[in-house]
Amino acid sequence: MKTIKGVLELVALSLIFLPLASEAKVTGQCGNCHTMHNSQGGMPVAQRFNGEAMTRTSTPNEALLVTNCIGCHQGNNSIGGLKTPYVLQINQPQYGITGTENLSNTLAGGNFYWVSRGEDAKGHNVDGVTKMDSRFGNIPPGGHELLTRLTCAGTTGCHGDRTKEGETYSMRGSHHGSSSAKWKDGSTLSKSYRFLYSVQGMEDPEYEYHPDKKHHNKYYGIDRISETQDDNRTISSLCAQCHLDYHQGNGKIAEATFGRSAWLRHPTDFDMGNVKGSRSEYADYNPEGTDKNAYSVVSPVATSNTTDQLNERIYVTPRDAIVMCLSCHRAHGTPYDAILRWDYKAWPGPGGYNGCAICHTSKD
Repeated sequence: MKTIKGVLELVALSLIFLPLASEAKVTGQCGNCHTMHNSQGGMPVAQRFNGEAMTRTSTPNEALLVTNCIGCHQGNNSIGGLKTPYVLQINQPQYGITGTENLSNTLAGGNFYWVSRGEDAKGHNVDGVTKMDSRFGNIPPGGHELLTRLTCAGTTGCHGDRTKEGETYSMRGSHHGSSSAKWKDGSTLSKSYRFLYSVQGMEDPEYEYHPDKKHHNKYYGIDRISETQDDNRTISSLCAQCHLDYHQGNGKIAEATFGRSAWLRHPTDFDMGNVKGSRSEYADYNPEGTDKNAYSVVSPVATSNTTDQLNERIYVTPRDAIVMCLSCHRAHGTPYDAILRWDYKAWPGPGGYNGCAICHTSKD
C-alpha cells in the first residue's frame, strides 16, 4: 500500500516540469515547490511577489507551484554555499564599484532591486517586479514592440523555451532536468546555459559571487564576418531577440565592410584578436596589475572554445577575446543607468569608473 508521501511524489513527477528525456533528477521534498490543494491549516499556500513583499493568494499557481519565478528568486545573497541565485534582493545589495569586489553580494546578472524601486534605467522592467517602463513602454530600445509585458520566461522573456507561451510552461524540463556536462551545449532546455534555451556556456557554481579569473562564467561567442550573421548559441544573439538593431542588420552596425570600416554601433560577437599588431590597444586587455591579458571579471569577454577548461587568460586560443553585450551590461539590473556594470556617467569624478579602458587601453 502506497503512503501519502509516495502518492504525492508520483503526482509531482507527472507534472509538466518533468522533462521528456531520461535525465530527470528530482531532489528534496516535492512540497518544497508544490502544493496539492493550495490549502494548509485553513490558509492558502500559494504566494506571489506583489512588488514589495510576498503575499498569499487563494488563486493557485500553475503546475501546483507554491510560488512563481520571482517568489523563488527573491532573498539575500550571502556566503556559505550559494545554491539559489537571488536576483531580487530584499535588502539593498552591496554592489561596490564594479560588482566584483569582495564586499559585493551581487551575482553575474546583477539585481532587480533598483528597477523595482522605480529607477527604470537601472534594470529590465519585468512584469511582477516593477511597473512598465515609463519612457519606453513595451518597446525594447533597438527593437520592436512586445505584445505583452516583459516576463522572466516564455515568448516575451529570456529564460525557458521562447517559442512557448507562459512562464511556467516554457520552463518545462528545466528544474527537474540534470546535466553532468560542465559545458552546456544548448541542445535541450536543461542543457542550456542558465535555462536560456539554445544558449551555450559554462556556469560558475556560485553564479559569480565574488568572481576572479579562476571563478567565473564562460560565455560562448562567435567571431562574425558580417553584420547580418546570427547564431542563437551566443548570449549576444539572445539579447538581440529584443534589442535587434544593436547586434545585427544591414547598414546598422558598420559603415561598409564589417570589421574593416568605421563602426556605427559597438560591435558584439566580434573578436578583438582581429585587430592585428602588438601596438593594438586591445592587445593590452586588462592592463591593471602585472598579469597581462588575465581574464577580467569587470569587463568579461566570450570565447568560441567549448571545452570544460575555464578561460583564465585571453589571446591563448583562437577567438577567445569576443566582445559581447555582457562585456558592458548586466542582464537583470545594476545601480547604474543603462544597466552598465560600472558608473561610467560619474567618471572621471569620484566614484566613477571607466570600464571601457579594460579593452580600450589607450583611451583612459
